[in-house]
Amino acid sequence: MLGKGRPPEQVDVRASAAALARVKSGQRYIFGYSLARADARDPLRTVADPRGATLLSSIGLDPALFDDTPLARSILKAGRSEHGRESRRFFDLLLRGLESQDASLQYLAAGEIALEPEISERFEDERARARVEKVARDQHTPPHVRASLLQSAASRPGELGDWWRSVAMDVVTTTPSGGYSRESSESAELILLALEELDQHAVPVAADALSRWVRSPSPPVVERACLMLRKLSAPAERDAIRDALAEPGLPEQTRKFLNDHLRRLDVMDAKLKARKGGAD
Repeated sequence: MLGKGRPPEQVDVRASAAALARVKSGQRYIFGYSLARADARDPLRTVADPRGATLLSSIGLDPALFDDTPLARSILKAGRSEHGRESRRFFDLLLRGLESQDASLQYLAAGEIALEPEISERFEDERARARVEKVARDQHTPPHVRASLLQSAASRPGELGDWWRSVAMDVVTTTPSGGYSRESSESAELILLALEELDQHAVPVAADALSRWVRSPSPPVVERACLMLRKLSAPAERDAIRDALAEPGLPEQTRKFLNDHLRRLDVMDAKLKARKGGAD
């Protein structure tokens, strides 16, 4: 159990189906849980959850479920106090977790990098920044870990380095679209984040790179790609949509979204034309 106090010898904890799927009989785990929930009348307060204990889930804890390994125990023990989280030892342990093959520890480390301001000064070491960049660039790194690191670097390039631009561009231009098989939600979130960061920072993206995501099974990704194409030119957006709709293997939900989107564009164009006509 994460937190203060001695945990009970036995506790029933509610968890998502995805979390349960990770658990194997006979294996030991470390987990964190909460007995409270947000008060529906006042979201800033918490009240006892009548349903009982729930596995924690937040940035860096998705959920708070770790294989019981020496590295996991070392990281969690070192990070229990504010003094511990500010230590060089904790930082070194986080980098080890980030570079490990343990997705839960990788995400925990990425979350600490995102949330702990005390860690920032540790990145004055160029070697530390390079280690984080290497994990963010690695296509074998879990998508949600890459997304967290990418977002941190985009918001704090002075601390983590300006590598986020090329990483985001690599995600957009080289990530396999997977044909027309449904992308995992984590992969879609990484692609969407990369598109959003490039768009918000006005980093130019070629129309061809954007057009491939108009075929995405994820409507939010499709919408962002269309928006960025429209900024290049209205014809570029319509051409990409037309080409996507002409493909018989296009995911049905994407086809529906694009047809609805085209109707919205037609309405917008008609209103714009009417305003121009009135002005004349």
